[in-house]
Amino acid sequence: MQPICFCRITALNLCLITFAAVNAQPGMNLYTDIGANNVSDGISIKSAVSGYLASGKYRIETGFQNDLRSPGSEIFSGCTINASRYFAAKRSRYELKGFCTWTFSSGLLRENNIGAYVKMMRKHFEMALGTNSRTYVFRNRAIEDFEIDKKCRRLHEKLNIMYSFCYNLKQSYDKWNIGLTLTDMDHYITSQETNPSLCLHGFFKPSSRIYLFEEFWYKAAGAPNLAINHFGYFLRTGIIWNFR
Repeated sequence: MQPICFCRITALNLCLITFAAVNAQPGMNLYTDIGANNVSDGISIKSAVSGYLASGKYRIETGFQNDLRSPGSEIFSGCTINASRYFAAKRSRYELKGFCTWTFSSGLLRENNIGAYVKMMRKHFEMALGTNSRTYVFRNRAIEDFEIDKKCRRLHEKLNIMYSFCYNLKQSYDKWNIGLTLTDMDHYITSQETNPSLCLHGFFKPSSRIYLFEEFWYKAAGAPNLAINHFGYFLRTGIIWNFR
């Protein structure tokens, strides 16, 4: 993990401690992904955990991802920081969210992603639209092994489009629900606009503090093209726990 990334996470944790002192509501999100794709060489298993604090209309969250079984050499494969503000207008609820994500797919390459989006929630429908900038960075090992020139160590992608379209059978405040989402973004992955994923999801709330969810994700390559290729799938099982 790069020192600059560690410093940012440490600074955020200090902010979280300060934020917690102002009567904030803490919670945790924990999930596991099991699936396969064209580059996973069989079944891959990932796990992720994040902690969040919510106070009124504001929420701040930080977390990390581990690759328990994957073709890469990295066990620690990602970390994220994000902040949200919720507000209402007419008959809809909105979320304005900004995020920074670092992913480590191998010992050679790191991906930095920063972006923001607005999400609208209205009865059975949810829609999100935003943009992100992505930077691919060769890590020290790759720079030393392949003697990469300083000018070629980074590749920038600016102003990629992020989107999500969701329909839920019931409304979000119900005890259980199922729905279908078409999107190019996830917790630690923001795909190219032309490579969206289809997510069939459901949740159950056994209590006001516990939120259980299950998701099945399918990703195709070149979905807008005439010839669509299969890329991968995974099953996600998780829990969201509000501590108070």
